[in-house]
Amino acid sequence: LTMTYDAKVNMQDTFTTVKYWEVLIYNYLLKRSIVIPQKDIDASKDAQYPGGFVKEPKTGESDWVVSFDLNSLYPHLIMQYNISPETMIDQKLNVNVDGILNKEYDTSNLKYAMAASGQLYDKSKRGFLPELMDTIYNERVVYKKKMLQLKQELVDDPSREEELSGEIAKYNNFQMAKKIQMNSCYGAVGNAYFRFFQLRNAEAITLSGQMAIKWISKKLNEYINNILKTDEDYVIAVDTDSCYLRMDGLVNKVFDKDTPKEKIVDFLDTIAKDKLEPFISECYQDLANYTNAYEQKMIMKREVIANKGIWTAKKRYILNVYNDEGVELKQPKLKIMGIEAVKSSTPAPCRVKIKEALSVIMNQDESSLIQFIDDFRNEFKKLSPEAIAYPRSCNNLRKY
Repeated sequence: LTMTYDAKVNMQDTFTTVKYWEVLIYNYLLKRSIVIPQKDIDASKDAQYPGGFVKEPKTGESDWVVSFDLNSLYPHLIMQYNISPETMIDQKLNVNVDGILNKEYDTSNLKYAMAASGQLYDKSKRGFLPELMDTIYNERVVYKKKMLQLKQELVDDPSREEELSGEIAKYNNFQMAKKIQMNSCYGAVGNAYFRFFQLRNAEAITLSGQMAIKWISKKLNEYINNILKTDEDYVIAVDTDSCYLRMDGLVNKVFDKDTPKEKIVDFLDTIAKDKLEPFISECYQDLANYTNAYEQKMIMKREVIANKGIWTAKKRYILNVYNDEGVELKQPKLKIMGIEAVKSSTPAPCRVKIKEALSVIMNQDESSLIQFIDDFRNEFKKLSPEAIAYPRSCNNLRKY
């Protein structure tokens, strides 16, 4: 069997994840005197199941973008619907995501928790997977809260960079380790070689994720249209667990064009905290009640506030961020996702200027960008060949 290096690494990573969770679950259940079953050969191991929902974005420029993010979506879905091997009921209802969104089904007599796939789960006892997810998530919350607190301290007092930067990195590593640990559980659940693999569980998680993000996108659109008395799509983009809202209509209604950006950012931060987040919680409680969930665990918080955003395609965008998860920035920072601004072959002087050009695009006008490019073109022509040369590989030197 011949494999590429990358394939070997990916296979090893998958094997490690599966075995890690089998050991974790084994030790967890052993303490409770519960013996794990032998691995069953699942005939559906080659079957495919759906992934997350990604909306086709509104391409081009959008002003005043506010994003909301579901905290640890898949782990929380496991908790919400009590998804676990021993709680799965051998019964599946004939429902779909769109039907649930439109409340087409009578769920008043549901005895069990119903995932978006129609799979039912016992609510009489908490499964071991939800309990493990809850423990790990609570540990992550502590580390992330400390990291964000230190970030704000650094913004308020930049002279403490040497003192705080190491601590910020430490707590970021801690919270990211917990995040990866939780998300890897979903990877194991969806792996046919996992001892507790069930296709129906993996499908229940992903389809419930689609339902959760579609549910809130629809509700937020209705909410903003109701306030502004319009009939528009204010959801620029949706990506699995994130929702990006265009808030320029509200901003233009409240402020004039000369209002300082910092004042508008504070206003949007207040609106997100006092209006949108409570509304989102109410909407998700309604969803939990409708699906007879084990508990309401959809937690959506405001992530960034940007005065400008540009989308080119799905998962490809730039945001000019003024507030990041409650951390107020003295100067806006660029959040670039999926756009290859700089490649390994880009000459060193161009690397710097391309990043500067993106900042000009997001903070100045078109004439400023044209002037910036003209200035660098003149500068580029004066550079030495060594400065503007770019790396290229050369194979078979020994052969020739």
